[in-house]
Amino acid sequence: MLVWGIWWQDAFWFSTGPRTRKAKNITADPHCVIGTEKADEAVILEGAAQEITDRAVWKQIVEVYNAKYGGDVGPMLESSGGCIFRVQPQTAFGQDEHAANFAESATRWNF
Repeated sequence: MLVWGIWWQDAFWFSTGPRTRKAKNITADPHCVIGTEKADEAVILEGAAQEITDRAVWKQIVEVYNAKYGGDVGPMLESSGGCIFRVQPQTAFGQDEHAANFAESATRWNF
């Protein structure tokens, strides 16, 4: 499922509504994969999503999110009873299709 999100404090953060399919799937199994929108310069993270309920952290996330996307997502999160999730990467992959040697451009990191 596509999501907008931010990279902050060495993790990927995103929000969704509590009754969405994403939230229900994460509740059933927190393991997930996150990929960038640029498939030709791919970065893919594997990790487990953890719901963040600390409202002090929410305020910080809203500031970072608003700086990236504009607007103010804070009131929307509060009014919808939204959820914020943090994905701590366990493994990351990168590959650059524009590299001189595409086959050798793949890289893997373990955290």
